[in-house]
Amino acid sequence: MFLQNISKFISNYRYEQATVESVSTVKAAFLDFLGVTYRGMGEEASKIALNTVEEIFSGNFNSNLRASIFGTNIKTDILSAAFVNGVAAHVLELDDGHRGAQLHLGAVIFPTALAISEAYDLSGKEFLEGVIVGYEVGILLGKIVNPEHRNKGFHTTGTIGTFVAGAVASKLLKLDDEQILNALGLCGTQASGLLESDHGGSMGKVLHVGKAAYNGILSAFLARNGFTGSGTIFEGDEGFLKTMVVENTDYNMDDFSFETVLKNIGKVRVRDIYFKKYPFCRHIHSSIDTALKLKASIGDEYDHIKNVAIKTYSVAAEHNNFQPKNLEELKQSLPYAVAISLVVGEVSVDSINQLIEYGLLDNYSTVDKVNSIKNLVNGMIIISDDKLNELYPAKRPSNVIIKLDENFRNGIFQNITFIPKGDFENPFKLRELIDKFKDLNPNYDVKNLTVIDSLEDYSMNYVVRKLNE
Repeated sequence: MFLQNISKFISNYRYEQATVESVSTVKAAFLDFLGVTYRGMGEEASKIALNTVEEIFSGNFNSNLRASIFGTNIKTDILSAAFVNGVAAHVLELDDGHRGAQLHLGAVIFPTALAISEAYDLSGKEFLEGVIVGYEVGILLGKIVNPEHRNKGFHTTGTIGTFVAGAVASKLLKLDDEQILNALGLCGTQASGLLESDHGGSMGKVLHVGKAAYNGILSAFLARNGFTGSGTIFEGDEGFLKTMVVENTDYNMDDFSFETVLKNIGKVRVRDIYFKKYPFCRHIHSSIDTALKLKASIGDEYDHIKNVAIKTYSVAAEHNNFQPKNLEELKQSLPYAVAISLVVGEVSVDSINQLIEYGLLDNYSTVDKVNSIKNLVNGMIIISDDKLNELYPAKRPSNVIIKLDENFRNGIFQNITFIPKGDFENPFKLRELIDKFKDLNPNYDVKNLTVIDSLEDYSMNYVVRKLNE
């Protein structure tokens, strides 16, 4: 059984096996998670999730196992804390991910690991073990199922993310091989998340993340207490692969090269995760990077742009919402992301919120910049380019072409980006991640973050208290 080998890896993995590069990367990811989650807790979806948890449970659990909801002074049960922190970690569209696996990892891994590690007062080394296991398993499974899984309409962060949370929880709860196998089996039958929630402009996409953390933890606790799950839930006749990945019901298991995959377990390069600079879907980032390069050339003369053409790969081109009605839809809108880049020259949470306040999503606005953005959108075309599509998913290319009016001698400016900012080939520096944290949370004392540097030396109870000061 495939998951049996995964279970053995999870139970046998030790902190000492981690490379310096892997530890440094997950520490950077932890810092990034905190910045995004602290700010994300103030968003409407996070507030609704927190109020709903309070409404359902009313704080009546008589349990000594309590965990923190970041950005608040609230402690609650493990499941609720992981759920709410997961929602907050993903709501801004600024959390880390992996290009090949096509899922957001940190938003599931850290809420799961923090809830259990704080409640049980585990060591920093144990916490890092669980986190690294989560990244390893998530990248491994995500790369097996994608792009087919994503192309069938599933949100990998919700589906594979449930396995990821189960792996993290199982490691931190110190389950044995059989218990882990049961936990992963239970994760598989709860794995869910449809991309229609994303493209339909709803809060359902962030629900996937909270539920992945919740269901993974629940599965691990159930398995610890003797609840059984199917060990063949991944590759079985009516399992994950056959129902949610492959098109052909007569698929050959050899097509997935499980033996080759298992040889690589524990060798996944955690450094391959990406960090996000802009609060838009990752498929839009290359277009934003390209548009910002063009903005540097034309400056504030954006009103002289006659039209804009965006040539990109098909998955990115599908983000072609020309009339977003709410913030969730805006984050998936390629035309608006490019227009904002060309007009404002800054694509941040604060700048987006200000534009919305000025009427970006309304039928009418008196603000010139908002109207300029809408005018650019109206003169924009999006093209799925066959040659660029061949480069995906190894790269995420976007070529933006702007045609200028006669005042600019009818000039044409264009540029192309193959790898967006934040991927390991085009990485953030640690200083840039700290700046991102500060921009999102200007009132937070970033000196508290120094505890992450020596995470191994502290208990996670102390770490969480320090981070919440």
